[in-house]
Amino acid sequence: MANPRPAKPDVADVFASPLVQFLAIARHENLTHAAAELGVAQSSLSRALVRWERGLGLPLITRVGRHVRLTRHGRALQQALLRCSEGLDRASADLSENLDGNGGAVALGFLNSLGSRLVPEILRAYRGSHPEVKITLHQGGSEFLHNALREGDIDLCLTSPAPDSPEFAAAKLLTEQLVLVVPPAHPLATRTRVALADVASENFLALPRGYGLRTTTEQLCALAGFTPHIVFESTDTATLRGLTAAGFGVCILAAAPDASDSIEIPISSPPASRPILLAWSTTRTESRATASLRHYILDRLR
Repeated sequence: MANPRPAKPDVADVFASPLVQFLAIARHENLTHAAAELGVAQSSLSRALVRWERGLGLPLITRVGRHVRLTRHGRALQQALLRCSEGLDRASADLSENLDGNGGAVALGFLNSLGSRLVPEILRAYRGSHPEVKITLHQGGSEFLHNALREGDIDLCLTSPAPDSPEFAAAKLLTEQLVLVVPPAHPLATRTRVALADVASENFLALPRGYGLRTTTEQLCALAGFTPHIVFESTDTATLRGLTAAGFGVCILAAAPDASDSIEIPISSPPASRPILLAWSTTRTESRATASLRHYILDRLR
């Protein structure tokens, strides 16, 4: 016999019992009616009210016969708690979606360079078969993505290199070939392959520190026996390509066959490539929506 699905969470009940109790008192202006709605003893509700007033050091109600009226402090508290209640209702709705195997929300992070082709291809196909899943997107360098994954700001990330921590798991999806990008008039522009040592004296354009490709660029140049003279940094690979085409320097980027203004030359020495990986946290419970997108990406690209 199948195990019953757990009841969908009521966030207000789980986390905000005093909030719910006070709003019931304010709504009914009658402790008996409020207690009946909440399913608690009136004496328990009365004691809670006394405890709140003592804790705040302010009178929240005045008693009028069998009824109560909110003081100005009580009315101010009511308005503040109503705003909190609205936020809890939204959170409850989000959690309910994530308990529903056919819906939910997932936050996906990805490298800037993957935003023009790979990520749109993945999302177009996934959303075609899972239109009910809400996907929020976050773009940045590998350091930003790994920190966001650690903090729980994103659920999955497409990154390179792999996060270096046991709190993450990562699966390789594909290998990107890296190329030397040069201006059309560059002396090496007609080469079919190039050794990085041939451009040791050139000005380089690069991504800022904190980006995996910047680290890879420095590592490749070190293997070729030099430290690159980086004259300009940008988080936008299109900007790097454009300035390279204009003659401001050379750069190392992932191959992009549709880039027409600059020349891409495969790097023969040292071997130049990078893995693209899908990473996720091993320390948090995975929602159904996150698991769905993770399995889809792994099945599609591995």
